[in-house]
Amino acid sequence: MAYRWRYNSITGSMIVDGREYDKNYSQYVSVLNGGMDRDNLPVNTITFDDFEEKSVGRWQTVDNINAEDDWTTSADGNFSGGTVNPRGNTINGLKYGKEPIEGGGFWWPVGNALNMACEEGMAVIRFHINSFVPKYYHYYVRGSTDRVARRSRQFKIEVDGVEVSRTSEIFQAFHASQMFVQVPISKGKHEFQVYCKVPAQKEADDGNAVHLNYWGGQLSVHNRRR
Repeated sequence: MAYRWRYNSITGSMIVDGREYDKNYSQYVSVLNGGMDRDNLPVNTITFDDFEEKSVGRWQTVDNINAEDDWTTSADGNFSGGTVNPRGNTINGLKYGKEPIEGGGFWWPVGNALNMACEEGMAVIRFHINSFVPKYYHYYVRGSTDRVARRSRQFKIEVDGVEVSRTSEIFQAFHASQMFVQVPISKGKHEFQVYCKVPAQKEADDGNAVHLNYWGGQLSVHNRRR
């Protein structure tokens, strides 16, 4: 059915504030865009690719982030069965003296870097991951005065090498970490990377004990355009 477009005049005497201007100007929006709306837009004029590229921005993820995929994991040498562990369960993960922890106290990458060609606007970054640190001893080897590093971990997110978000130090044995941050982003290609850090190694950390394992992580970036 035909539609008669109403005529409205925007004059100085009508405008009292910005909101009033918006109300008056909105009468012209459909005229300026050719009168197109959902009722008279030809079928298939806007394709899925058009909607994805020009409306919702870009979305990209790094999925299934696991320690055993990023690095070489091995079994804990102190918790390997017998009288200490009669059920024979094993703890696998990352150790001091080996990649990526080495001596601890520094940041190392978790998962692959996410590289995205962005438009000027905002980068909405979300990261979640599950992690575990053994707690069969803490600060000291049980029954001795030999010191070991406190069992903890910490995560951070960097954009093009600049830190934009960091968790507090996490001491719980099992923990599900959630991070969310929005940062202004310029047009061009940008790199998004997650990092982890554990405490520096102590004299009794001989490389037998597992310090950390992580799994089920995901890094996602939504580039919201201006």
